[in-house]
Amino acid sequence: MDRLQQLIFSFYREDPRMEGLLEPLRDCRIRRSWGSIRIECMDAAHLEQVSALLMHLRLPLAALDLGRQIVLRVPGSVQRTYPMHVPFRSDQLA
Repeated sequence: MDRLQQLIFSFYREDPRMEGLLEPLRDCRIRRSWGSIRIECMDAAHLEQVSALLMHLRLPLAALDLGRQIVLRVPGSVQRTYPMHVPFRSDQLA
């Protein structure tokens, strides 16, 4: 388990339900690069599982201001980019 995985699991250590929910992250490689948190998934199905956890990933990573975006990717194939901070609807109206 790399340091960013440890960070995420440590953030939710008081909630055993979350540890089970975050289990797909154990098979990922997570690294920081140029303001991005890059999460490499095993295949497209695994990417979908990790994508469903995105709201739980944002909280600990944004709390430490570790990047501006989260990039989910399958090596040699699909890549998806998500902003780290999702603006509130009221922020968009100002």
